[in-house]
Amino acid sequence: MLTKFETKSNRVKGLAFHPTRPWILASLHNGAIQLWDYRMGTLIDRFDEHEGPVRGVDFHKSQPLFVSGGDDYKIKVWNYKLRRCVFTLIGHLDYIRTVYFHHESPWIVSASDDQTVRIWNWQNRSCLAVLTGHSHYCMSAMFSPTDDLVVSASLDQTVRVWDISSLRQKSVRPSDVMSQVRGQLPAAVNADLFGGTDAVVKYVLEGHTRGVNWASFHPTLPLIVSGADDRQVKLWRMSDTKAWELDTFRGHLNNVSCAIFHPRKELVITDSEDKTIRVWDLNRRTCLHTFRRDSDRFWILAVHPTINLIAAGHDSGMLVFKLERERPAYQATEQSLVYTKDRFLRMLDFHNGRDMPLVAIRQASSTIFDTMGGMGIGGFGAASSLFGGSSSSQPSPALQGPARSMSYNAAEHAVLLNHDADGGTYELYTNLPRMGQTGTETIAEPRKGSGVSAVFVGRNRFATLEKGKEIVIRDLRNQVTKRVPVSIPGAEWLFGAGSGYVLVRSEEKVVLMDLQQRKQVAEVTAHANYAVWSEDNKRLALLGKHVIVLCTSKLDHLATVHETIRVKSAAWDDSGVLLYTTLNHLKYCLPNGDNGIVSTLQQPIYLTRVRGPAVCYLDREASPGILPIDPTEYAFKLLLLRKRYDDVKRMISQNRLKGQSIISYLQKKGFPEVALHFVKEEKTRLALALDSGAIDTALEAAEAIGDNDAFRRLADAALKQGNLEVFELCLQRTKDLDRLAFLYVLTGNFEKLAKVGKIADARGNLAARFQISMYLGDLEGRISVLRDCGQVAMAKLTAKSHGLAEELEEMGGWDDSEVKLDPAWSEGELMIPPTALGTDEMVWPHLPVARGLFARDPGAEGDFEEPTGDYYEDAAAFEASERETAWDAEKEAASAPVDPFAVGLSTEDNAANGDDAWGGDFDIDDSGLGGDEVVAGAEANEFEDGFGSPGAGRKGSEYYVPPTVGLGASTRWAKNGRLAGELAAAGAFKEAMTQLVDEIGAGSFSKMKEAFMCAYGGCRGALDGVPNMPVMTAYIAKRGDAEQAATSVTLGVLRERFRHGQQRFQQGRFGEAMKLISSVMSALPLVVVSSAREAEDAKTALAMCREYVIGLQLEAAGRAARAEGNSARQVQAAGLFSRCGLAPAHVQLALRAAMKTAFDTQNFIHAGAFARRLLELSPNGAMAGKARQVIQVCDRNMTNRDEVEYDDRRELVVNCHDMSALYGGDGRKKCGYCAAAYAGEGMEKICKICGIGQIGARCSGLRVYR
Repeated sequence: MLTKFETKSNRVKGLAFHPTRPWILASLHNGAIQLWDYRMGTLIDRFDEHEGPVRGVDFHKSQPLFVSGGDDYKIKVWNYKLRRCVFTLIGHLDYIRTVYFHHESPWIVSASDDQTVRIWNWQNRSCLAVLTGHSHYCMSAMFSPTDDLVVSASLDQTVRVWDISSLRQKSVRPSDVMSQVRGQLPAAVNADLFGGTDAVVKYVLEGHTRGVNWASFHPTLPLIVSGADDRQVKLWRMSDTKAWELDTFRGHLNNVSCAIFHPRKELVITDSEDKTIRVWDLNRRTCLHTFRRDSDRFWILAVHPTINLIAAGHDSGMLVFKLERERPAYQATEQSLVYTKDRFLRMLDFHNGRDMPLVAIRQASSTIFDTMGGMGIGGFGAASSLFGGSSSSQPSPALQGPARSMSYNAAEHAVLLNHDADGGTYELYTNLPRMGQTGTETIAEPRKGSGVSAVFVGRNRFATLEKGKEIVIRDLRNQVTKRVPVSIPGAEWLFGAGSGYVLVRSEEKVVLMDLQQRKQVAEVTAHANYAVWSEDNKRLALLGKHVIVLCTSKLDHLATVHETIRVKSAAWDDSGVLLYTTLNHLKYCLPNGDNGIVSTLQQPIYLTRVRGPAVCYLDREASPGILPIDPTEYAFKLLLLRKRYDDVKRMISQNRLKGQSIISYLQKKGFPEVALHFVKEEKTRLALALDSGAIDTALEAAEAIGDNDAFRRLADAALKQGNLEVFELCLQRTKDLDRLAFLYVLTGNFEKLAKVGKIADARGNLAARFQISMYLGDLEGRISVLRDCGQVAMAKLTAKSHGLAEELEEMGGWDDSEVKLDPAWSEGELMIPPTALGTDEMVWPHLPVARGLFARDPGAEGDFEEPTGDYYEDAAAFEASERETAWDAEKEAASAPVDPFAVGLSTEDNAANGDDAWGGDFDIDDSGLGGDEVVAGAEANEFEDGFGSPGAGRKGSEYYVPPTVGLGASTRWAKNGRLAGELAAAGAFKEAMTQLVDEIGAGSFSKMKEAFMCAYGGCRGALDGVPNMPVMTAYIAKRGDAEQAATSVTLGVLRERFRHGQQRFQQGRFGEAMKLISSVMSALPLVVVSSAREAEDAKTALAMCREYVIGLQLEAAGRAARAEGNSARQVQAAGLFSRCGLAPAHVQLALRAAMKTAFDTQNFIHAGAFARRLLELSPNGAMAGKARQVIQVCDRNMTNRDEVEYDDRRELVVNCHDMSALYGGDGRKKCGYCAAAYAGEGMEKICKICGIGQIGARCSGLRVYR
């Protein structure tokens, strides 16, 4: 069983799958109806209108409707698009058990505890028929999927089959008085009074000895299955004239709640109140598998009509699962596809499309399932643990289950099929017919053997993994030729890696092994379910459940892609792009990790090959197909990444790029000028033009928009570039008189400044008039402004101080009593506005540079030139061709240079991953992916004549090409960083945190802030520059390796800090000890060590830090209990404190404190036990004497005053959730980082000990060594 989705909620009584969408309805015992997306695992909606439990729900096949029935006697029809109840059908007199839509007619059938089954017309909202005859509660009723029949089950121990064919030809023809009376009454009243003649009992099936809870039809055959309180499941068969019992399935230990047929396989699935789900073989009439939960009874089952999905509702929620894996075993080569389908091994020729069977294989034709988990996904044996219980099965020894994986040897035309049975087996098929020959219909007898994941490793050799300890090499005769020991702990699967090599997968990593030299070549941290090689074997994609890791053939990490939905398959394009599928999307991934959606999928597919604008695939029925795709988006991004600018020009000129995603991608990657060529929306053009510095284009966009905000943004950008003409124009458009006046002052344009003054006068802006008159030195204008605003005294003062007697007389003369002047004013000097050293040029001079590849020269003629070469040329080859190609002088003169924004278009994201651990120095770098330094090596000028000299063939268009910016130190460090500490030192905080999430399950980084900053600052220094210049940053590289950052915190430093913490601990300064030891725990993930031994030391140090922090928290809990007077809690905390893994001297101190606490609280049994443990550690004389005295006293008083939840005789760990004892055998979860144990309800998500790791997180573990 493969569990796909599970919820926790109130008891689930009703379930229904949507026929086309990945939705499921769950009706709960508390009256709610939940709508879930089981593919995404999210709650879509909730409907609450029923009063009391809702026991039945069902989706309509084509309309956006669903129906529900509950204990409030009501049937409600809902529209999930409108998110409300459309109408309510009332008629039942007791609880409603089930409700179902008819697959064709507008009918609903309902079963109720009022002992009736009713058929409703939901279009006219009336009751068509009331089916009476049961003498007890009707527990279920449903329509036949093929005939005009209804089956109902009742607690009267019968199953009834009703014929409703007359409902289709229903017509009112009163032939007697009774018919006339009935014809004059509404249909609902007729049905209630007379029972109706439109539905009659066809069969009554008797055989159960207690009440029947469920009955259902087979989807195609005339069969019925029923389950009852007699713990039996009965199979019935119908004919035109009679129905009879075929067989009885026995095995359930309590009431059978539900029994249904599998829609696509010959199976019966039942669930029961005995907390089990059972799968029965319909042909052999035997129980195949039993899945058990520990504490939840099952109530309801539902099957998807078209997909192999089943849902089960139980006391605490529901789960959606599959009975078997649906991924076909296959392997593709350049020429063909080999795959298994039904009971045949088949081959498909990609070139001519011919598909032929090669050989018949011994395999179950209907349903024989896996019994073990493998590849990390799990079969029945593994999946049963998801139920919290166990499983049992009786597989057929004659038939082999479907193959889990395949390995194909094209040279020898041989196939290996891997199975999960018996711990891992394989089948070797040789001498297969070639394409064009006729395959045999007889069952082939392959060579068999035991071993996990057999893969070909040579022309006539294959390898298997045995017991996770050695790789066994065999020849095609199945004879052992070599054994290679595996040094990887927990090795569990093999992947092919070419001749002589194999990939070994463990829980934490994938390792490349050289089988000839018997050694490990390389490794990468990843948990992969599948490995997909490119056709040239230069690139590898490791597919996990929700992650894809891209590597080179030597396992050098390229990129990591995370998905929220399960990854199903992948295939490489010829260009080096990985196409992969999830449950509902076909996506792409570039070599640098950029990814996007190619198309949406209705059903999951498994990619086998990618060629141009189409992908080949297998569906879940193992049927091959071809899906056309549009590769434009990822082809454009790949060309941009590989600097294929000619091809980029062609794609832009053909207008093949559309969508906001392309625009945002270009902005993110530093190519806004490229987006300008195909963006039509003016606001977007304005933003892109401002980003790229294209002021003229931005001006056109701003004028088209006509918005003041657009001109303000343009004004700021123009001022930064020194384009004062555009700046002036923008200020004029926005009527910003203050900034406009200041501009004219700076440029000395007093004529325009005077015009601004007149405009301010016309608008009545007195403040602007006064300011402009100050700029112009216009005394008369200043006096006029003061008079106009009522400041006559100030106006007189201005006229007197400047000797303007006529203006002063006009204002009434000077009166000393009116204005008193300070004597110092007589020493003042007249201020004259400075004369600007202006120029006629309103645009600051720019250094001409070569135009880029994406803007056309205004004088150029014709269209973009067509590119030459392969559409997906390799980056290295392309760059080499650029270096070898010499510019032709004539061609250079004829080709028009393009605009200045293309300098630096080779920006490329370099994703780097790292690991975390203890044993090195802290490393961080804030600059992330940006360059911090400029590489001084200037490139040669694109044009042979230098800057300033006239160019041959050009008319005064001299250009200078500045050197391109190289990668700074922090960028190089981030690119080469493999560990979290190295990424942190480089400043790639986000990448470091992502790495820590994968490795230690980090969920909070607040406590690591100091460690991050320490790692970041430890490899940087500040140098004083020249006066008035900023401080320069010096980047300190690792000694002997400039591509890695120096580390500032070493393992020795952290050891010393931990030793100081132990000293504070021994001195009883627990607060200081907690601070020191916690800081060591926070720093350990960012340490980098240089040897495997130091890496083990780091893990040991982490474990010791955890034990001390737990002990210190227990000590604090004991003190709190003492303050509260809770002596039992005191003794418990003291006892747990003594069980922490501290240093021996500190364990003695903890035991002495526990002994004293127990003795003082009169818990003498515990005090004696602590004293004996203390003596076992050989303490000093005084401590030993005290312990013996305590033992003597306690032996005479073998009592405990308190009932303490602590047993010193059992193995235990501390439950860090509530600081209690957690004994062996108790269920528990662990912190992904420090491995602290947790158990109980309402647990927090972040560990309370380290404050970093998530509880129960699945992660690879602390890794600090390359």
